[in-house]
Amino acid sequence: MFAVVMRTLGIVALVIGLATGPSFAQESDPAAALPIAIVDMTKVRQSSSALRSIAEQINAYRAEFQKDIQEEEASLREANQELSRQRTIVSAEAFQEARKEFEARVADVQRTVQQRKSDLEGAREVAMGELQQALNVVIAEIAQEKGLLLVLPRTQTILSAKSLEITDEVTERLNAQLPDITVPKPGQ
Repeated sequence: MFAVVMRTLGIVALVIGLATGPSFAQESDPAAALPIAIVDMTKVRQSSSALRSIAEQINAYRAEFQKDIQEEEASLREANQELSRQRTIVSAEAFQEARKEFEARVADVQRTVQQRKSDLEGAREVAMGELQQALNVVIAEIAQEKGLLLVLPRTQTILSAKSLEITDEVTERLNAQLPDITVPKPGQ
């Protein structure tokens, strides 16, 4: 009996404490009551002048690589046509030797294409890492200035007050601090 009375008194005290204490729901500005913020990382990246710079440079490198590969492919087509013409002219052994050389050349071009793709992706990753590092610094600066204890990405929230959003401020500062990024030349 004593335990039931004590438990009931504890629950009553808890309810009274919650009813008379400060209520976050009654605040007019949730950002003032909660030291958290929300950032739409996708929007920040899409609005980033540095990301546009990265994309332009990567596209230029890709176009250069494609031009080189197209020249190699044209050369291979000519070599294949020449090989077809020689089939009836040269001996079977000479033809087999020429065919092996041609196939080795094709394999070499395929390896070059794969290496260039890998180099291009590596250069893009380096530049994106630099962008992410700068983005983290900007978010940390804003968090410190506003006394924020927690900054969440928009993708991790279901609903939030508009006043918790710092996406536009992050975008403006990122573009001011890092207007562009030099993508390292692929393969170096």
